[in-house]
Amino acid sequence: MTRDEVWAFLQARARAWETGDLEAIAAGYAPDVVLIAPGGIRLEGIEALRENNARYFAEYTDIRVKLKRVVLDGDEGALEWTWSETRRADGRRRSVDDAIVFMLRDRKIVYWREYFDTAELA
Repeated sequence: MTRDEVWAFLQARARAWETGDLEAIAAGYAPDVVLIAPGGIRLEGIEALRENNARYFAEYTDIRVKLKRVVLDGDEGALEWTWSETRRADGRRRSVDDAIVFMLRDRKIVYWREYFDTAELA
């Protein structure tokens, strides 16, 4: 994929999160995807991600994602975006800057590792 194609792919993913479209979110992952995030999160396989994302949407709403930068080297890349959400339980709005390393195969995400300060989400 070209840099412009990857940028468009990531923008579409951000919009899917903002609209809560679980099928569009899942469509961007390879069946054998591995996702790693702070807090000891490690999800393997599309079904684990589907379950995790459904739980997330039960707890959070009003997601906004602002893509800031993408660096691409073949099928590997990194991105920076700002993620904002509202916790349903108490209406608290929170935001975090997130850096992600990813790998693509056949226009699907096979590896996604996030780096952000969990204290910003407390």
